Formats: sequence, C-alpha cells, structure tokens
Amino acid sequence: MKTDALVARLRAVGAELANVEVKTAAGGLPKTVVETLSAFANGDGGVLILGLDEESGFVPALGFQPRPIRDALVSACSEGVLPALRVPIEIEAFEGSHLVRADIAPLDPLDKPCHVAARGAYQGSFIRSGDGDLRLTHYEVTQLLANRSQPLHDTEPVERATLDDLDGALVDSLLRRLRRRSPRSFAGLSEADALVRVGAAVRDGHEVRPTVGGLLCLGNYPQQFYPQLFVSFVVLPGNSMGEAQPDGTRFLDNLSVTGPIPHMVADATAALVRNMRSASVVRGVGRADRYDYPIEVFRELIVNALMHRDYGPLARGTQVHVELYPDRLVLKSPGGIYGAVRVEELGTEEQVSSSRNATLSQLLADVELPDQGGQVVSENRGSGLPRVVASLRQAGMSPPAFDVAPGRVTVTVPQHALLSVDVIDWIATLGLGDMSDAQNLALAIMHSTGRVSNGMLQAWGIDRHVAGDALRDLVERNIATVSGGRRYATYRLLPAGPPAVDTRIVGPAELKEPGAHATGIAVDFDAVKQAIRAGHTTARDISETLEMNYHAVLRRLRALQDRGEVQALKPRNSRSQSYRLIEPDHR
Repeated sequence: MKTDALVARLRAVGAELANVEVKTAAGGLPKTVVETLSAFANGDGGVLILGLDEESGFVPALGFQPRPIRDALVSACSEGVLPALRVPIEIEAFEGSHLVRADIAPLDPLDKPCHVAARGAYQGSFIRSGDGDLRLTHYEVTQLLANRSQPLHDTEPVERATLDDLDGALVDSLLRRLRRRSPRSFAGLSEADALVRVGAAVRDGHEVRPTVGGLLCLGNYPQQFYPQLFVSFVVLPGNSMGEAQPDGTRFLDNLSVTGPIPHMVADATAALVRNMRSASVVRGVGRADRYDYPIEVFRELIVNALMHRDYGPLARGTQVHVELYPDRLVLKSPGGIYGAVRVEELGTEEQVSSSRNATLSQLLADVELPDQGGQVVSENRGSGLPRVVASLRQAGMSPPAFDVAPGRVTVTVPQHALLSVDVIDWIATLGLGDMSDAQNLALAIMHSTGRVSNGMLQAWGIDRHVAGDALRDLVERNIATVSGGRRYATYRLLPAGPPAVDTRIVGPAELKEPGAHATGIAVDFDAVKQAIRAGHTTARDISETLEMNYHAVLRRLRALQDRGEVQALKPRNSRSQSYRLIEPDHR
C-alpha cells in the first residue's frame, strides 16, 4: 500500500496498526527501533514509518532530518539485530515534508529468532502484538531455536514404563502391518526387537521401555505417565470463551479425551459429530449426510495437531484444545510450526513437508484407527492440510485461518459455508432430485449472492467444462436463467414456473453492445472475490484457478482495493503478496 493511503488508514483508525509502526524520530533514531525490527522479522513483517507525529494526528514531525535517520536505520538493520536484515529503506516526500519508510519482510523460519544484537536471543527477541512489541518468552525462543535441528523428544524412553503398558491389540496390528509390508526387515524379530526397530521402544540398560512416541501411539493409557497429554474438547454456547447462557451454562459439552492417539482421534471425532447439525443430500439412489464441518476435515486437523505438537519437557503440561463455537471450530496446539514451513503456504501445494516428531509421524503412518477398516491414522505424506483445504472448498467453505506464534498454533475453521446445513435443507425444498456437486454449489452461490458464473464455480475447484455443463443443465431444466455470453455469462435462480425471459446465450456480436465491457468486468470481480474467499490469496494462484490473464487479475485486484473490497496483506512490492476480502461490516 502506498504511503499516503497507509497514513490515511492510520488517521481513520486514530492509532497504529498491527503491521505498521510509526515513530517521530525528530531527535534521532529511537532506541526501540531495533525491537520493532526484531518483532516484524519474527512475525509476518510490517512497515516502519519515521518522521510522523502520532500524537498530533499522524502529521509530519517538526525537526525531522530524513537523511541522518535513514543512515542510522540502515546501520540498525545491519548491525543492531542478528541476523542482519536487508531492508528496502526510502526517503519519501509527504505533505510538504519527508518521511523515511522501511518495509520489513518476515525472516526465513530457519533464521529466526531475529534479536537485538546487544541483548542476545533470550533477552532481545520480540514479536508484534497489537500495535506494540512484546519480548518473546523463554519457551518461544527455545521453539524458534529448535527449528535449526531435529528434535528427538518423541524418541526418549518413558521412565517407569514397560512394554506391559502398551495395548496388545494395537501392537499386534502394527507388527502385522510392518511384517506384511517389509518382511525382510521384520521377519524373525521378537516383539521387543521390532518395536525398537521402528522407534516405538528403546533399550534402557537391561530394560526395553516404550519411547514417548511409542507410548502415545500404542499405550494402554499414556496419561498415566503424562497426565496433560490429552485432547480438551468443549462446546460453547456463545462466540467467546466464558460467555454463558442465561441459566449460567458455560459449556454445552466438556470432556477430556484420553488414551493413545488413535483412540483420541476417534473419540474426539465422535464428540464433534454428536455436537453438529446434519442434513442429507441426494446421491443417486441414496442419500449422504452433510455436517456443519466435513468429518474428514476435523479428523485431519486433530491428527495434524497431535502429530506435530511439541512434546518437549516444557510443553508436556499443555494439552491440545478443541473449541466448538456457534460460528467457528478452533484447534490449539503447543509449539509453533517446525522447519522451513511458511505460514502462507500451509494447505497449499507449495507447502513444505516437515515434521517436528519424525519417529511419531512414521509410527502414525502404520498405526490403524479403531473401527475404520484398516485406515491408518496418518499418511505422513504432507498431504493432510492440502486435503483439508480441498474438502472445505468442495463443501463451499473458506479455508482455515492459521494463527502461528513461536509457542503455539491456532487453526480456525469458520462455519459459514455456501453449502451449509441450512442451505442444503433449502435445496431439498426445491424438489429438484439428484443434483451434482457443481450444481449444488451453483445453487448455493445463487442463494448467497443472487448470481453465479463459471468463474465463480472455478474458484471453488470445479473444472471449467464441468461447471459449464452443470450451469447449462440448470438453464435447460428451467431452474436458472442466463444473461451475457461466453465467459461473461451470469446465471440467476428462476422463481417457480417457466422462465419469463430469453435464456439463450448471447453471441459475440451482441457482446459489443454498450455496457458489455462493464458487465464483463463485474463478472471478473465476482470470480476474483470468490477465489479469495475459497483461499486463493495470491494473484498468481487466482490467475491459474480462474484461467484468467495474470495482468488482468492484478488490474481487478487494484480496482477492488480502490473500492474497499479487498486488502493487500504484505508490504508493497512483496513477491509473496496476498489478499483478503474486507467484509461489508468491517469497512
């Protein structure tokens, strides 16, 4: 965002933003600038503006000297923090004066934490919180430093535990699978030797003890040794923690899900199903149940939380939390993301597969879920989160939001869905019989926005040709009417009875009539906004998803920003620029 537009936002809000820090710097470079550099580099990046007076309404500061301040800031970036930051720093003319602007990009995960050089990592590492800079805790710094090597907490022996503390059925199932898959590696091995070979156990002197990972995957009751390594599952009546019903009820359901990981996954999933609404959709000669949240999405998310959480000594007193609100599903787990994984790539094809608990992850790829016909807990192929996003798109739901801090990960899935339980019930009242997934989604979009286009369906992962066939069939069945033509065709739901308007596809010559260009741009706007809502947040991704020219997408995004409907999330000129929708009530 350009500086004048950024300052306009600051003035409108009347305060600094989470990703914008303003300092007067009239008497020299403030000493706290290095803390802000550390905070932005350790988080999502941000913009530092020097030469503005916040107390006077974000106007140019009197006595500000831009060149010495710029030089001092360059020195602070190269010598004041470690690792040194390479930051574009510019002097800009502004309202008859000058400002110094620096756009700080987030540091590579493997290089964090960025800290004030004179204070060391544990005393000089900061993170952005609200419009201020907070020092990272000892645990958070330890988590960031752990990214530079492979943690081995899941391979540690569990003191006082023996192989008798493992579930015989789970062990037998695991060993059968291992011997069937790799007979040369496991044939002839005793149970103890086989468990040692896969890291589920370790020789501790004369004893063979389960490892942390082995106990969590195969134990009778791992909480006997680690009481807090369970899943806390709560259903809340309001949209915030602590909000109670008039009779004082604070939780509609509240349970501690215990046992080994396969059982915790199954029991937590059953608890969610018990607390969700459902509706049925016609599928051929039968019906399929749809819930507020796809079951496979929750299963993947809870497995991901249990598999990748921190199992180090400092985190063994913290459980995984599942919170079901009326408007969202939230999962919280201790420990930040591990390795070279970038937050903006979570759930995308570009996501790097990296496991904090390598041995545990491998075990979960061979341990079976109860009563699931031999299905393993995890494929351990890095496909879990991309599959979550794909499943949510298929249900017409926005992708999860990932709030990542050095010491925790929070995943939020909004309940708002195009194909919500209420919308599915509405579709059923139309009496249309068997509808394809593409047609159900088209009906849901028309129900939500009043219209749908081929591009709007493409935004949710529907193939262009499949979308075209589905929409034309709706027209032929007198369910929808079409206006416009070719890629600019727009479909609207018809009232009961035959169509009262001409539903033919408009030809190329008619597209040249006045207003056709504006109509086409409006269709593009609809498609781009749906693409962002479906989780395609970069211009390149939107372009590929919608099969739209990349530069045309950039023009549409700039126009939507000017209209206040879309916001850029990264500093200007960022190579990984991404966008979000600004909902009407947040403008």
